[in-house]
Amino acid sequence: MNLIQVGFTTFWTPTAYESYENNPESTGIFEKTSLFISAAMFTLGMLIVVFKDAIFLLLESSYRQAAGISSFLILMPIMYTASEVTVVGINFKKKTYWHMLIATISAGVNILGNFMVVPIYGAKGAALSTGISYIIFFVMRTVISKRLYKVNYHLGKFYFSTVVFVVVAFINTFVNSLFLQVLSAVIGLILVLIVYREQVRYVFDFAIEELKKLKNKVANKMN
Repeated sequence: MNLIQVGFTTFWTPTAYESYENNPESTGIFEKTSLFISAAMFTLGMLIVVFKDAIFLLLESSYRQAAGISSFLILMPIMYTASEVTVVGINFKKKTYWHMLIATISAGVNILGNFMVVPIYGAKGAALSTGISYIIFFVMRTVISKRLYKVNYHLGKFYFSTVVFVVVAFINTFVNSLFLQVLSAVIGLILVLIVYREQVRYVFDFAIEELKKLKNKVANKMN
């Protein structure tokens, strides 16, 4: 997830600035990119939660207990990557001092959360606190950015998916039933796919079209 975050940010930053410099009034690229990256990150995150126990079986046995806290930690790359799209208003308008305030408040929430829940729940509480702080990080970045540069990020879809993910993460962290953990993650995945069905359908149709083109190229070479 972090590799995707770094790779996307490296690609997105120069693309966003180029688009803004060429036509500041055109916000379509930011709207569409927000939808697609949110759909991709939530879908991948849900898939990891569904198969987390199987994934951790591939690691050293001493790491396997970490599967229980991984769900909330996945919120870190999801929120950060999505916010790299929605934060553009702060960067475009050169109001970068907001970044310091946002980081400070998010860190403060995380520290306070750790004081409150770590003594009770240990590492699970730390993961919960970290996940919540990154949600606040996204919200603050997005709200401030939208005040500076108006873009329709379809936040209703994003916030709904966030709530679903938090519920799934809570069940997978604090409920010991493997059946309920997997069931909640599968239901969460289905809900995310429904919310972002247009983006999922577009990617699916594009993949089918590319496979057809590849098949035709292979057939032509063989002929």
